[in-house]
Amino acid sequence: MKHIAFTTTLLTLSLGSVSYLQADVTEAQMRSLENRVSAMEQKKGSTSMINPPGRPQVRDGADLFFTADWLIWQAHENGTGYAVKTKAEQPSATALYNSSIKNLHFDWDSGFRIGLGYNLPHDGWDVVAGWTWFQTNASGHVNKGNGAVLSANPYDLAELSIDGYTSSSSHLNLKLNMIDLDLGREFFVSKWMTLRPFMGLRTGWINQKLKSNYNGPIPTSSVSELNSYARNNYWGLGLHSGLDSEWGLGAGFSLYGNAACSILNGFFQVSDYLYSEFRSGTHNDHITNSDSFRIGRVIGELAMGVRWDTMFANDHCHFSIQGGWEQLMFFGQNQMKHFYGSFLSNAGAYFANQGDLTFQGWTLSARLDF
Repeated sequence: MKHIAFTTTLLTLSLGSVSYLQADVTEAQMRSLENRVSAMEQKKGSTSMINPPGRPQVRDGADLFFTADWLIWQAHENGTGYAVKTKAEQPSATALYNSSIKNLHFDWDSGFRIGLGYNLPHDGWDVVAGWTWFQTNASGHVNKGNGAVLSANPYDLAELSIDGYTSSSSHLNLKLNMIDLDLGREFFVSKWMTLRPFMGLRTGWINQKLKSNYNGPIPTSSVSELNSYARNNYWGLGLHSGLDSEWGLGAGFSLYGNAACSILNGFFQVSDYLYSEFRSGTHNDHITNSDSFRIGRVIGELAMGVRWDTMFANDHCHFSIQGGWEQLMFFGQNQMKHFYGSFLSNAGAYFANQGDLTFQGWTLSARLDF
């Protein structure tokens, strides 16, 4: 029994010594790794990099690159309802019974984005200037059928004797322009993955014109139609930052995922014009209003897709093509006024900030480095 106890004690001490030595070796390895990384970071005049540049490397090039994007987008915007349709004529107490709101339908349209970049000699940085242009239209039309068409932008003081209309139509024109200037660096985080954080400046213009028409007043009166014109223009300048990523698959193919955010400080110019047109050919102005104010706006962006790239001309040039889905959101962009006063004492009552503006769709891109 004494021999067994002695053997057990010796085995326990040996295992403890081995565990202690293993832990000590692991800690030493960790300290050694940390020391090597610190030495690489602090070493002066070394050409080695912890995160080497991941941008395309062309031979004896001008360090310039050009990008061109074809945008196939559709816009959406909250607060663009122009009329309310009822299924049957109703008394005022139940005017909205079995009713539905008619919103504008946005078209799919084409735009473009072009960019020119320069690869800086310092640490793999690059600077890129880009311009985005997109224009689209939205429209809607509704007839009363067995019911009635009500204005979604009512102003009771305009025509107190009108209960509804036989038809309504509306059209919105929207123009987007953005100019970016970014400084970034693309670098490897693994053999098959690169990241490119960037920061810079952005300026943008968003101009909107909305026209709505209400025909055939009910009951018939001397008024032939009601017309409304509104403008919602914005310009801003601010900071732009984000992160681009590339996930290599092999054979020149990769996946990409990009995210960005901008905060622009600028101002809105909003106007509203409402008038009645009489059968006699004259008209009566009800609202001629304008507003101008400064405010910041946030823009969010996401993009994902597939990319293919290759070197050619004995590595003197690089070419890539890609296609994917892109989404942009302009928060609180719809600032068009809706006046709803029923009496002279509250004739100026209105609400605005009706919702967000979004763009989404396909983006096909090409890039040439030389």
